[in-house]
Amino acid sequence: MPPAAMKIHLLALLLLTAGSVLAQKTPANNPVAKNMAVPASPAPAFTLSCATELPASPLQKIYCETRQLKLPAPPTGTALTVDARADGGINVRAWAGSDVRVRARITGRAATAETARALAAAVRVGTANNTLRAELANGSLDGWAVSYEVLVPAATDLILKAIAGSLTMENIQGVLRFENTTGNVRLSGVSGDVRGRTTNGELTLTLTGDTWMGPALDISTVNGNVIWQLPPAYAATLLARTTRGRVSAELNTKRLSVLPHSLAATLGKGGVQLKVSTVNGNVRVVQDHPPQLPADTIDAEE
Repeated sequence: MPPAAMKIHLLALLLLTAGSVLAQKTPANNPVAKNMAVPASPAPAFTLSCATELPASPLQKIYCETRQLKLPAPPTGTALTVDARADGGINVRAWAGSDVRVRARITGRAATAETARALAAAVRVGTANNTLRAELANGSLDGWAVSYEVLVPAATDLILKAIAGSLTMENIQGVLRFENTTGNVRLSGVSGDVRGRTTNGELTLTLTGDTWMGPALDISTVNGNVIWQLPPAYAATLLARTTRGRVSAELNTKRLSVLPHSLAATLGKGGVQLKVSTVNGNVRVVQDHPPQLPADTIDAEE
């Protein structure tokens, strides 16, 4: 082969090799890379467990297990009902997912371990008609209990029912109704249309953000104290009262009236009326103090 032809041949080989290497290092036109889905955020870890379940007496045996369920979120305008029946509690938290995740703790109590296990095994947790509810086939409520930890989209409407267990609601922003007979109720970071009551239990309310987003808050207890915590900068109208207790308040406003049994206050520019009450208990309303600048702070322009 003449020298000139050999040079042209070698140059062509070098160009082909460089193009092949460049194609391997440049994945921009790879359709698989373009269509890769972003993984969904994992659900928060459940905290409900059997560790706190203890026999009521030395003669009682218990059996405890947990079950996890997944169900679609109710359609807009339809509430998810959680009914804890006789002896269960409910803890509902908002999460970033689009469905509902549930951990149910089922406890059987009996004179023998075998009977306790059989009771728990016979409990069926149903989810029909957007209602979370447990039952035995014979309808008996004796010897068993189910508590729930529920993760829902933040805007889910809820109806919570309990007879002898605590209720906890965190960061829910929909229509929320609750009813309890004997048990404490704790609400944190909630907003929307929130109404409910407990008969024998303490109410703890912790608000977040800078104002109430929604039409109403109206919650009460008959036999129990009320503890109400607010952030340092908040806009709302507060109304609190008790029949046979005392009302105390530490608020960042001078637009308030505190009497022995009632409180009326306007925070910031005012806003939605937020109401709490008790019959036999004290009411304590506390607002965090705004942050203070250090005394030796000097303006940067001076």
